[in-house]
Amino acid sequence: MNTMLIIGHPGHEIRCHGWMSRHRPVVHVLTSGGGASKAGRTESTRKTVEGAGARCGRLFGSFADQEIYAFMLKGEAGPLATWAESIASEIAGCSPTTIITDMVEGYNSSHDLLAYLVDAALTKAAEHGGFRPKVLCQPLMGRPDQAWQGRLKPTDILTLDEDAYAAKLDAAGAYPELKSEVEHALRESGPDAFRTEAFYESPRGETLLTTLPDPKPYYETFGEEQVRRGKYAHVIRHQEHLLPLARAVRRRMGLG
Repeated sequence: MNTMLIIGHPGHEIRCHGWMSRHRPVVHVLTSGGGASKAGRTESTRKTVEGAGARCGRLFGSFADQEIYAFMLKGEAGPLATWAESIASEIAGCSPTTIITDMVEGYNSSHDLLAYLVDAALTKAAEHGGFRPKVLCQPLMGRPDQAWQGRLKPTDILTLDEDAYAAKLDAAGAYPELKSEVEHALRESGPDAFRTEAFYESPRGETLLTTLPDPKPYYETFGEEQVRRGKYAHVIRHQEHLLPLARAVRRRMGLG
């Protein structure tokens, strides 16, 4: 099948490893990963993607995480609009039947930004071809089938057989930079939770930009604590930073 996976950070492909192995999408990644101070991890994701029989796309670790945070704080829409335009061209060029992307969860500002950029790209791509791919998002926190603490219901569910589940666990275990995150997820939700891969319909446009699972995103609370500890200089906020930036990206792309 002609499919596409567009994710914010390297490593998100593990969450949908079974789907990726089955459909072998082209995979695009916004950042190189690693957080505010660590080295990127695109090579580990490249191995995971290719090991699953999928393909690495042209846009693969386009920005360092530090660059993304700077864009948010400065309201610098230009590079992000260029990236979204490039994604729109990729979509229009290959007309995928299905696109999987990250869900807005209010947990990590880069995850949510990726969802906003993909939505803008989809709108732009529709101007070229008029086609309407099936677009779904995957949760990155908690049980895959319990997005937004169970308040959202999956549209599509893939239950992995023993071979696919073993391959997924092997891929997660072979990703050294995600060792602590994988261990935490398995402890928190239990290994059997990840036999299921759940995908959800995403709102579009302004509804996507203004809908969050909680009034105050977790990344704001986390950022405030980091500022108190002297680790961050500023807190990235949805209303002050992400929302204006996402709208500015859309304007630069001629989307209003």
